Amino acid sequence: MITGKRSVWWAGLWAAILVHFTFFLIIGMSHHWGYLSSINDLGTFDQLVWSTLHGNFLQTTINPFETPMIRLGIHFDPILLLFVPLYALSASIEWLIIAQAAALALAAWPVFLLARHTFQSEKSGFIWTIVYLMNPFLLSAGSWDFHPVTLTVPFIALGLLAVVKQNIRMLILSCLFILMCKEHMGLTVIGFGLLWWFHNRDWKTAFLVAALGATHLLLVLYFIMPLLSPIGTPVMLGEQLGQMSRYNWLGNSLTEVIHTMMTQPDVVWARVVKMGGIIYWWLLSIPFFFVFPFIGLQFLLPGLGDLVANTLSSNPMPKGIWSYHSAGLIPVITAAAMHGVERITRWQTTFSAQGLAGLIVASSLVTGYFFLPLPLTGAINYWAPNHVLSWPNPNVQMVRSALGSSTSLSIQANIGAHFTQRQSIYLYPAKVGEVDAIVLHLASPTTNINFPPEQRPDTLKNHHITWLDGHLQMDRTEYLASIESLLDNKEYGILLWNDPWLVLSKTATSHQPEGVKSKIRQLREEWDIEPTEYRNTLDKHWQDDYSISKKKMR
Repeated sequence: MITGKRSVWWAGLWAAILVHFTFFLIIGMSHHWGYLSSINDLGTFDQLVWSTLHGNFLQTTINPFETPMIRLGIHFDPILLLFVPLYALSASIEWLIIAQAAALALAAWPVFLLARHTFQSEKSGFIWTIVYLMNPFLLSAGSWDFHPVTLTVPFIALGLLAVVKQNIRMLILSCLFILMCKEHMGLTVIGFGLLWWFHNRDWKTAFLVAALGATHLLLVLYFIMPLLSPIGTPVMLGEQLGQMSRYNWLGNSLTEVIHTMMTQPDVVWARVVKMGGIIYWWLLSIPFFFVFPFIGLQFLLPGLGDLVANTLSSNPMPKGIWSYHSAGLIPVITAAAMHGVERITRWQTTFSAQGLAGLIVASSLVTGYFFLPLPLTGAINYWAPNHVLSWPNPNVQMVRSALGSSTSLSIQANIGAHFTQRQSIYLYPAKVGEVDAIVLHLASPTTNINFPPEQRPDTLKNHHITWLDGHLQMDRTEYLASIESLLDNKEYGILLWNDPWLVLSKTATSHQPEGVKSKIRQLREEWDIEPTEYRNTLDKHWQDDYSISKKKMR
């Protein structure tokens, strides 16, 4: 029952929001300070905002083409421009982590209001708030760096509330924010238009909202992204770009993609099943006992964008329960389950709305606990950091000071985000031989060292993102062999060696690598690297270096 004054459930709501925000703020900061963040994620967004502040609009060198380019040619996320004023106050990467933690937590408020409206009960509102906050996909999104797609979550929740409240202004405002976060969000807004029609039977507003989404899709995918892309088409439709080539199996342009889906639905469906699409849908519905969201089917329509993008991706990462790509689906599926429960209670009297919601919240608590990013009994703890809590390391500032702000870098993936406020920075070993310096951190940030070979995925060069090779973004044998080869090549001298920090520079004159080589031998044992495999990899590097040196002499 809703009363005139705020109840204990309101207090519970804001307490839950505060706890959730604080938890993921601490986790996010600790992951970054513990060298679990990636140059490809948090580091890229830091460079984008910093570059814009310094006159280079959304420019990044961290991309598959290893050249300065505007981010909008890879992903359409101009929402990042909102961080520029914050960077003007203090150019700190921590702004991004704070924003993500706040966005995911604050989305609980419209979820609470939506449930209160649906069931006319603040207690029900609180129950569904916990269902949302403890969803394993949401917990995974909050644990992984920063991604603009997480900023859609509170606005998707507000959009759902706007539909049931018939608040056109709130819906349009929410949709405008959503459209700034990803290139496929036009589909999400089209879904909101369809939901508005199903729920309110107002075709004019529904058409307006759907037209807004369709216009965004056309402008972004047909014009903006191809114009700014080095390959003349959205990058994820390109070929031979590693994990970025996610949709080229459907075609190399939006027109080809649509044609394939319309003319070969059987082929597309078979590929979706093979890529784990059905399993992905099953995982999304586990906390809701599989059936409840489908009873409130029309409320799944705003999830159209993320569901299509993730399901059709040939890269399994967007479908992973440990990933961030499904964050925007969680308020949608929660709302659909909510309305599914409400319909069931109208059809029968045996089960109450709060009783069914209690089952769902119990399921959410169990699955959420299972996927908590903590070393708890029974929890997976995907990232397995060396330390639960980490703090800023003064050695980072020492390395920055040694390098200077204008030095071009090739840098190890998991430390790159600490050095991305510069014009030229690349993922090691890219641009070795061209950049001024190389920065490495000879240590594992995780206890996940040896990924079982039989479980390795086929993509991401077999480097699961939460394991050591994934953090390095290269095979660990290749990583150590490449460093030893650099030490022997002597093109770069040792500017700084402060175990485990290694900085190589073209201007450094020191070529006494004994301490570094001793560290490499230690890591070969700790990381269980086969001696024969290492020797073969090192020999290949020496042969490549010899070939390069001969070409330079000609």
